[in-house]
Amino acid sequence: MKLSKVEGVGLERDLDLIFQVLDAVIPDGKGSYLAAPISTGRRYFQALARHRVNNLAGLIGAMGESEYLREVRWPNVREGEAVAEQLRARGVHYLVNTGPIFIDEWANEDYMKLCLDLIERKVRCVYFHPDWAFSSGAVQEFIFCAERGIRLLTSDGAAFDLAQGRKALEAVRSELSSLGLSLTRVDEQIDELDSLILKDAPLGFEQAVTG
Repeated sequence: MKLSKVEGVGLERDLDLIFQVLDAVIPDGKGSYLAAPISTGRRYFQALARHRVNNLAGLIGAMGESEYLREVRWPNVREGEAVAEQLRARGVHYLVNTGPIFIDEWANEDYMKLCLDLIERKVRCVYFHPDWAFSSGAVQEFIFCAERGIRLLTSDGAAFDLAQGRKALEAVRSELSSLGLSLTRVDEQIDELDSLILKDAPLGFEQAVTG
């Protein structure tokens, strides 16, 4: 456990404070983590389609921040915490769910820095919410963990692999297409997964993946 006075300002100080608390209760490399939609997710994409906008800034501009929080973020957070409580009740130790953390001054990139730093330092396995593939952050976490050999699990505790992750993203792509939304980001995510799948694949596997 690292002992030091918390100094600095802004994001640096916020992260130090959070990790000081985590260090007091979770040994490095022993924790579990829930990857779940927070700022995006299925509700987010449905709201984009309703308001005919294509990004978070446009959505907040169309519906207002308070309504976005009420319709998208807080329901996501409550749903994620319900899944986290189910996991804890099943005996999952040292489970961290970052959804309830909300700091006005933080951008999405700041939350991702916290989450990825936390996973790399504290976590031995990551559980994925059933709707994880609708979350840009959770997909980033999936790829991050796969690159580092961190164990991937469904919310039911079943082992999870890259091929299953790709299948989940294909389902998201289909749903976004039916809503008339841009497929650029999900296509980029699928390409990232394909690169990981093909890296250690046997000769000839590329044709099976790409058709």
